[in-house]
Amino acid sequence: YDGRGDYIHDTICSSCYSDTLRFRCKDCFGTELCCHDCIVATHTKNPMHRIQEWRGSYFMTVSLKKLGLRVQLGHPGGAKCLLPKRAFNDDFILIDTNGIHEIGLDFCGCETAQTHTKQLLCTAWFPATTTDPRTTATFRILEQYHILSFKSKCSSYEFYHTIARLSDNTGLYPRKVCLTS
Repeated sequence: YDGRGDYIHDTICSSCYSDTLRFRCKDCFGTELCCHDCIVATHTKNPMHRIQEWRGSYFMTVSLKKLGLRVQLGHPGGAKCLLPKRAFNDDFILIDTNGIHEIGLDFCGCETAQTHTKQLLCTAWFPATTTDPRTTATFRILEQYHILSFKSKCSSYEFYHTIARLSDNTGLYPRKVCLTS
């Protein structure tokens, strides 16, 4: 799985014909490489996918936030808000079934906008707090923990650290979110 595999000789993005073929998604079907603009464009509705960047001899995980993807809440998918409000300190963490993700998040700032909490809930993201939320869990991960806890008696601490390992099994990159037992 490491290395460029079948794409070792490819130098041009098959979508836009750019010559900067450096990125792949661990969660999309297939392992083909694409350019920066295409990886961001294809993940506007999948901000929890895990992206890797080719660094010459190895792949390194990079967040879609660092690549410039912004998730806009409070408007239909793909619609731009005229008054977007960045999440508190532009420091937003989303916990999902495939790991813990840094998300570039913008709330709707229009006059008729719902509260930040309601905007998150309408997206099926459960905020950790109702005031300036910076951490959420998807309904999907909450349901997974709920069902798992019936049979396994797994604590929330153990479950969180299992999800954290999906993001970084080496422990080299400390998580910003920390639960204590």
